[in-house]
Order: sequence, then C-alpha cells, then structure tokens
Amino acid sequence: MDRGTARPSPGRRARDTVRPRHPPVQSHFRKVPDDPGTTALRNDFPAPVPADGVTYPSVAHAYWALSTTDPDARAAIRDANTVYAARDIAAGASRRDGWEQARTAVMTALLRAKYTGHPALARILLDTHDATLVYDDSDSGFWGDNGGRGRNWTGRLLELVRSELRAEQAGITLSEPGAAEG
Repeated sequence: MDRGTARPSPGRRARDTVRPRHPPVQSHFRKVPDDPGTTALRNDFPAPVPADGVTYPSVAHAYWALSTTDPDARAAIRDANTVYAARDIAAGASRRDGWEQARTAVMTALLRAKYTGHPALARILLDTHDATLVYDDSDSGFWGDNGGRGRNWTGRLLELVRSELRAEQAGITLSEPGAAEG
C-alpha cells in the first residue's frame, strides 16, 4: 500500500448504527380512524395507488389485482368494497406466472407509489424515525410478523421506503437501475 493512502485504524470503524434508537412500531386496525396515525401504514388503508395504468383504492387492492392477468378479475378487485373481498376475488382467479418470485418487487413499487403520491402518509412513515416496523398480518406469515413467526416483509419494505424518503429529503439522488450516467 502506498504511504499516502489512508488506512482505517484497526480499533475504529465507521459509525453505522445497528440498533434503532426508537421502539418498534406495530400497525393494526379494524376500521379507519379519524386520526389514522400508524394505521395509515397498513396496505389496506384507503389511499389511491396507480399501477399498470389503473388507480386502485389501496395498496392491497393493487397487489391482488396485479397477481392475476384475468382482466375481469382485475376489474372486480379494483371495484371491491373491501380488501377482504378483493383478496377473495384474487383467490378465485389464476395466479400470474412467476408471481411468487415477483411479488416482493411488486409490493415495493406499490409502497413507493403510495408514499410518494401521498405526502401526508409519507410524513407518518417518516415520523417512525428509525424504529423497526412490525407489520401485523395474521393472514400471512410472509408479509406479516404473525406473532414473531412471520417474515415481516411488509415491515421491512416500509423501512426501505422510509429510508428512500429520508435520502430524498437529504438531497441524495438515487439513480434508476439502468439509467445512463452523465
């Protein structure tokens, strides 16, 4: 190594906090409250989200609609009065090829659309600071924490989107994958 090249000292590391300073935030609700608080973080919270040229009433509606290629099922999911009805319609439709492998990327895009399209909801997400987000979903051990037995992917993705929103606030420009550098 060249003498002019700085080396990190063996006993010091860059400061990269591993543990959050704020307590975990758990989100659950059965009806939409007047002041949504962290219930606005729910995928079934009514916040219109655009996806594939259509606006859906919630992230959950869009997720279930995108899980199938059946145009009639997609329209019925969009128009469903509740997320539970939307999920039931999707359950009766054929699943899109490769859905299991694509669903996490789809959810990430839907969450980005929700929080970039609704600044008040983005503020609620940002107000969770660096807390671990525990997503309560007793119906899914993949998306929810499920009493500590689930994978909590929604919580993880909310933390990712929160971090992206923080980067944007800090003026850090994130380039799109495949974007040409100038």
